[in-house]
Amino acid sequence: MRKKSFRIFTFVILLNLIFSGFSFVGANTLINQNSHSTCFGTTTNSSIYSIQAKNALLSESVNLNATNSTSQNVVDTGNIGSSTDGLDYLDIVADACSLYDVNSKKFLYGKNQEKQMYPASTTKTMTAILVLENCKDLSAQVTVSYYAVHSVPYTYSIANLYAGETFTVKDLLYTMMIASANDSAYALAQYVANGGNNYPTDSSISSKNAFNESIQKFADMMNEKAKEIGCKNTNFVNPNGISNSNHYTTANDLALIGDYAYQNSTIRTIASTMECSLPNTDKYSDQQRTFKSTNHLIDSKHKGYYEYANGLKTGYTDAAMSCIIASAKKGDRDLIAVVLHYDTSIVSSSREEDCKKLFEYGFNNYKNTNLIDTNSIAKNVTILNGTKETRNLNLYASENLNCLVKTNVALDVTPEITLTKVLAPIAKGEVVGTVEYKIDGVSYKTNLIAEHNVDAKNYSPVLWICLIIALILFFWIRIKLSKGGNRRNKNRGGRTHHSKHAKYHKNTKNRFYQNKYLDY
Repeated sequence: MRKKSFRIFTFVILLNLIFSGFSFVGANTLINQNSHSTCFGTTTNSSIYSIQAKNALLSESVNLNATNSTSQNVVDTGNIGSSTDGLDYLDIVADACSLYDVNSKKFLYGKNQEKQMYPASTTKTMTAILVLENCKDLSAQVTVSYYAVHSVPYTYSIANLYAGETFTVKDLLYTMMIASANDSAYALAQYVANGGNNYPTDSSISSKNAFNESIQKFADMMNEKAKEIGCKNTNFVNPNGISNSNHYTTANDLALIGDYAYQNSTIRTIASTMECSLPNTDKYSDQQRTFKSTNHLIDSKHKGYYEYANGLKTGYTDAAMSCIIASAKKGDRDLIAVVLHYDTSIVSSSREEDCKKLFEYGFNNYKNTNLIDTNSIAKNVTILNGTKETRNLNLYASENLNCLVKTNVALDVTPEITLTKVLAPIAKGEVVGTVEYKIDGVSYKTNLIAEHNVDAKNYSPVLWICLIIALILFFWIRIKLSKGGNRRNKNRGGRTHHSKHAKYHKNTKNRFYQNKYLDY
């Protein structure tokens, strides 16, 4: 009975495969030429076929390990450096730091990088992000309110703005980022929070309350943006970094904010500018207000100069001490370095020296390794339902894939190729799958495109109908024959059992009489 059920089940499965697999159109067949294996599937193009590209033609800088196991995809590219892991050590003077690779989105080094600390004026980097995302017209005029000027504590950096003056968004951005002007930051925050100059500018109590509400609204925008960027331990209460116990961040979070800002070409331009000025107005006409950058990394005349530095934002308060979000570019590498709470009263060096150590470590100990080039052949396949002239198809990578690894680490990784279309017709340039590398838990993936058109063979529907009927008849006859064979075996088995039973009783009877005679 079990054999009968199994045969019926097998017959049903085969029928299902026949009708779904061929569907009077043709076999959905793909041959992996490198491994000489054949994959069958349905005629729908949504089916996924995963194969290992053991002999893919990739960059010479990558040694592909051709194995049959997909578990070989995770590769150690070197441990992330930190001052506590014992593997790499940099003599960083600041209490906290972080080094971030812009291109690979990797943290390369850290010291107390998750510790909550005061950010001082590095806060203005987030303010610049929100201003540029909410003010598309940098020539728009911003009116300076009384409290934007008079809410800045004494000794804090200002651009000498006067209540009632108007400046362009661009002018205020430059003075905020280069001169670290706290009044410019307040003016921009109030403008953005109100969607324009929709706020009072006088010195009344109601104007002060309106100003405070605007700053709170802008701070909420900052915190929302920080979460969107990926910050986990950051809270802002003002747009400029004026000391507040509830205004804090971490070195890693500031690195993420710096990376986000670095993607904006306007911020990069401003942050790499050494000097800016404000035009005279009817309220200030004594002399032009000119300001110089406090980022000594980009000042070629200063001892803190670093030839590859190009931004971003400095900061200082008594509570935060000296700090900076710095950026640098060397060749095709871009780095973000964050230094927090650098106490200049203890040591004779500077935050710039810490940045140089971080940058040199990142540039000298890590390198970009090419995984696959744009338009390089990732795989060659044969489409079995394609015509003889077009069925051999090269699959190309649609873009470059690069991976950041330590300079002393040899990369050995097998790519995984996934095909999403395996039936002709296929058009030249059509996406037919993906190639993916998994390294240190990070996925590097790009599309595979067809080198040329693949035309489909013209299969006759009659051929497939005949094939299906023949297969059905074949399995029907097999089942019938199996039933007859089982019936004969069952009858033969019954006679054999009866014969054995009779023989058993005969032997028992003989033993009884033999024993009886022996007892007497």
